[in-house]
Amino acid sequence: MNAKKILISSIAAFAFVFIFEMLWHGFLMKDLYEATASVWRPQEDCNMGVMLLSQFLFALSMTIFWAKIGKHGECKKGIGFGVLSGLVVASPQLATFCYLPIPITISLLWMLSVVLRGLGVGLIIAKLYKA
Repeated sequence: MNAKKILISSIAAFAFVFIFEMLWHGFLMKDLYEATASVWRPQEDCNMGVMLLSQFLFALSMTIFWAKIGKHGECKKGIGFGVLSGLVVASPQLATFCYLPIPITISLLWMLSVVLRGLGVGLIIAKLYKA
């Protein structure tokens, strides 16, 4: 594995994840979150540091996984890698409907966002982490 490529790819993937999630959750799903405000922590109780760490760990782990299994692949393999890894992460999102008092729409949109996030990260990593 190449540490420099891992670092660059992870930072680029993290930047994508940060922007994607800000747009997806901050704008697209804003009304749904406001309609179910009683379920969520108050904004002042949210810990942005934990969120950023979570996003970076996702980007880093995806990059390391790609470095192990896909480093000789091209971008089109990055699409498959991203979508499949997104589906693995998205599957448990459906269960949130079972234990949170939220509309199924929120769980389904979370699933879609995770698959799209995986796709974007897969493409970025495949493009940047070339053998």
